[in-house]
Amino acid sequence: MRTVLVKNSPPIDVNILHKQRGFVLTVEFILITTILIIGSFVGVIAIRDALIKYKFKQLDRSVIVSDANNRVLGPMVGFDEHEAPLLFFIDRTLSPDNEGREQAFRALIGIRDDRFTSREPIYYTQLNCKGDPCIKPTSSERLDNRGVDIASTDTGAVSYFHALQDGPNYAIGQDPSGGLKGFLYRESVEACPVNVITAVTGSRYISQKVVFGSPCESPFTLPLPTGDAPRLCPSQANDGSLLCPQVGPDACGVAERNGQNKCACPDGYYDAGSLLGLSTGQCCPEGTTAEAGLIGITCSGPGLVKAESVPSVSDPSQNALEGYQPPFNVNLPAAGSSGEEWRYTPPESEN
Repeated sequence: MRTVLVKNSPPIDVNILHKQRGFVLTVEFILITTILIIGSFVGVIAIRDALIKYKFKQLDRSVIVSDANNRVLGPMVGFDEHEAPLLFFIDRTLSPDNEGREQAFRALIGIRDDRFTSREPIYYTQLNCKGDPCIKPTSSERLDNRGVDIASTDTGAVSYFHALQDGPNYAIGQDPSGGLKGFLYRESVEACPVNVITAVTGSRYISQKVVFGSPCESPFTLPLPTGDAPRLCPSQANDGSLLCPQVGPDACGVAERNGQNKCACPDGYYDAGSLLGLSTGQCCPEGTTAEAGLIGITCSGPGLVKAESVPSVSDPSQNALEGYQPPFNVNLPAAGSSGEEWRYTPPESEN
């Protein structure tokens, strides 16, 4: 047995020390550990307070739209001209495309206190917004560009956001029960069932109007693709001649031929005459179809298509907006004189 002699102490058995294999808790170790633990708690609390304050600031700046049952519709992405919040509705109920890929598109809708709105209108084959609902294809200024002011052209009724998605058009139409809230409809692949001889007069539901009661316009002459005459820009005419105006609504373009500036179809038009084997210089807008008839060439654009109700994901028998109940409202900023002011939030509300 080995022993260790320590000055002014009795001998210590080395084997006993080896078997114990412990450590000594010193005052310094306890102090350092205490400081680290307390510091960690203080740091966690400080980070928690900073995150909650940041969350409050974020909520002050974020506008969330809810219905009467506190069911959240979504965050606002902008305002329309009447300062109604705009938000995106994501439609995931479409069938897969030709390659079997799932499809999803956004519908931009406005929220007022008692109804949904959209820039695009819904057309009905009968009076008082009854009958089959129909809608224009995307970016169809030729069919109908009259907005809330039916007496003036070029005032709206066309949404370009849906055209940018290269998908179907969306619009708010009449609630079949007659309520003001409105239903969400989308463009289908079927033609609008309009008898061009007996049903040229129907109605239009333009939810963007500011009106007490229903925004249904009845009677309303339905926009039918009757065809327009082409713009005449004879290729043999010289630039700047009376046959080739360069200003005004019938302005033509210019093309260089044999070193001379000759008349040509303007940008956004194509020479329908040359395509049909007729006299050149008969210009139709791009996106229209040129047809040769007894009275000459007509430029016909796409007509109205049938609108279908966008179904709810949870209940396909209901419209996507049917479950939301007015009056709609938005969240309010936190009360207080300063955004830096601390406000206690219970742990169960920190989400």
